This record gives sequence, C-alpha cells and structure tokens, in this order.
Amino acid sequence: MGEKISPITSDCSRELQYIGMRIQYFRKMRNLTQAQLAEKVSINKNYLSQIESGSTSKAISLPLLIQISKALNVDLAILVDLNDLGKSTKEIRQQLDEIKSFFDEVKRLNSDLDAMIVEMDKSYI
Repeated sequence: MGEKISPITSDCSRELQYIGMRIQYFRKMRNLTQAQLAEKVSINKNYLSQIESGSTSKAISLPLLIQISKALNVDLAILVDLNDLGKSTKEIRQQLDEIKSFFDEVKRLNSDLDAMIVEMDKSYI
C-alpha cells in the first residue's frame, strides 16, 4: 500500500518552525504579547510559545491556524506559505523586516496625510 507517514514532529519540524516564525512576526507587528494572542485564540501561552518556536510536539490544527490568522488579521495563506522554506532563517527574517519597513512607511505616510487633512480643514474654517 502507501508509505507510512512519520510523526508530525519529525517530518514537518522545519515547516512548523517556519509557520511559527511567521506567527511570531505578525504578533509582534500587531504589538501583541504571547499572553494576549493566546487569550484571543483560547490556548495556553506556553503552547503558543512552543508553536512560535517550532518546538511543539502536538500537531497544530487547521481551526487553530484559522483562529490565529483572524486574531492577527493576516490571511491564512500568508501564515502557511511555504514557498520560501528553502531560504535560511536569516534570509526569511530579512524579508519579513523589509515587509515591516514597508508597512511602517505606509503608517507614516497615513499619519502625514491625516495631519495635512487637519491643516486643510483649519484653513477652510
């Protein structure tokens, strides 16, 4: 018949570590602590810590991943995208930092735009 599948921890550890790193990245980007995110998705903070570090011995369920993606306001596909799996952790972190810089710049521009709108409103009064 088919090939026997090994336990999750041995077969998928790199993938779980990668997904955990993305969860941690977006959690920090949203300025959430592990305790806050864990509470939002009704899991133990220690379990979330294990998920983020890729050291959990339990399989992560799809419903839990969906809950986490919703709590972080990130598409599930982004959390579980494994296209960059062959890259080193350093390269992935660098790529995520570039994304964060982009979002920081967008926030700054939005803030500048808000200030300009306030000034325009003052000039019409």
